[in-house]
Amino acid sequence: MIAALGLACTKPEPQVAQPTQPPASPVPVAIELDAAVDVAVDAAPDAPQVATVDAPVVIAPGPEVWLKGSTHVHAKPSGDSATPVEEVIAWYESRGYDFIALTDHNRITEVGATTTVGRVAVRAPAAGLIVLAGIELTFNPSGCVPAGDGDKCRIHVNLLGPSSRPPDKLEWADRKTKDRVAMYQAVLEQQKILGGIAQINHPQWYWGMTAEVLTELARRGMPLVEIANVQFATWNAGDKDHPSTEALWDAALAKGVTLWGVASDDAHHYNDPGKYPAGGGWVVVRARREPQAILEALAAGRFYASTGVALARAEVVDQSLVVEIAPGERGPHAIAFIENGKQVAKVKANTARRALPSQGYLRAVVTRGDGKQAWVQPARRP
Repeated sequence: MIAALGLACTKPEPQVAQPTQPPASPVPVAIELDAAVDVAVDAAPDAPQVATVDAPVVIAPGPEVWLKGSTHVHAKPSGDSATPVEEVIAWYESRGYDFIALTDHNRITEVGATTTVGRVAVRAPAAGLIVLAGIELTFNPSGCVPAGDGDKCRIHVNLLGPSSRPPDKLEWADRKTKDRVAMYQAVLEQQKILGGIAQINHPQWYWGMTAEVLTELARRGMPLVEIANVQFATWNAGDKDHPSTEALWDAALAKGVTLWGVASDDAHHYNDPGKYPAGGGWVVVRARREPQAILEALAAGRFYASTGVALARAEVVDQSLVVEIAPGERGPHAIAFIENGKQVAKVKANTARRALPSQGYLRAVVTRGDGKQAWVQPARRP
């Protein structure tokens, strides 16, 4: 598998995300996946009945551009946010985001009859913010195996771009098992009905994830994992008794699975102070400005994740991973290369290159002087 990403975006001002811009000479993107990822799966013959929306509006093909988005966003229908959907859209649109996925708890929220446009998006204007359909399948049982922190379990997975719609709040969880993998398998059963791409959310909340579980979930078809949910910084980092989300990611990648790392804001609060404020974590994808193309780029790993650092290049060239900081970024920056779970090089520079290993994978992490970071997806030789 080779991941070759050419990525560029302008540097965001503090707390305000700026629109992304294409480079002067875009580099072709080519990624070979270990296995195809379906972004929409037909329902099984005996599946529960759900409403299916009309065929999508056809948008003329356009060039691939750099698009900034958030894959984990909540609004008032979620039950734990007070902000109406329209205000959430306005918040991201006014700050230069290109797309979001609206992922309310156990429901797929529509924007409205005038803006519902098709199977995988609930808003796709000719210009402005694209809103992908989404749902956060949320289950908070007690006593999972493997155990987490005491009895607390958190099984939270987004489906990005589901193509079918449950009519009401969805009851989906398997309440008869204590096995953590079996609980996640219930998500995959819903994915067969609804479609969409699975994203594992804040995996270390209450220390519930292990390397073995994460590896198995990737093998079963969950290609995205939050390595940097900015609302859960303490859990992301791990402690003396628990691995960080990055360490878990590396452990799964070492097994050869396809698993892409996401940064998100998991936003619940917008124009008023709150526990889960918007902004702070996002992805930048290389895709046509069209909902299905965005989903395909996410599934294929054609993106980088960021909490504030903008990149000009993150691509494989002549069997080497090349990383370059975007022009105008205030430094200093350190570029670290992670090979098969171990840091093998770190340079303080605006650009760096390292050859792909003969076996395994290579990825990169860029850290700015203020602690903000960007994560480049893992790349492998063919």
